[in-house]
Amino acid sequence: MLFDTRLKVAGGLIAAVLSLLGAAQAHAAPSTALRYQCAPGQNLVVSRTDGRAVVRFIDKTYELRRKRSSIGIKYSSATATLIIDGPSAVFVAEDRLQLGACREAFQATSPAEMALALAARQR
Repeated sequence: MLFDTRLKVAGGLIAAVLSLLGAAQAHAAPSTALRYQCAPGQNLVVSRTDGRAVVRFIDKTYELRRKRSSIGIKYSSATATLIIDGPSAVFVAEDRLQLGACREAFQATSPAEMALALAARQR
């Protein structure tokens, strides 16, 4: 009898934990993909969640992690940094020249841009 009660309690706890884990995944921050217009003819596509950002510029992709910052929202890696402040963004990388200030152009919707957004979301 005591064994049956323990099994019922353990089963209830497992069900509760699985339910909470499922709810946590359902509320994970969605990834957004935005295109930023920088210098004429230069665009960034940025896909980001609360903790990560993926930046695509011309032929290269940069994976960045969110860092604490007193100026805007900052994502960085050993070789690149992205700071977003409202509709403005600044991106610098060791292998790219300074792009200057970039402005949010529109939400990215091409299949390649959406694939980038989904990849950022799954990491």
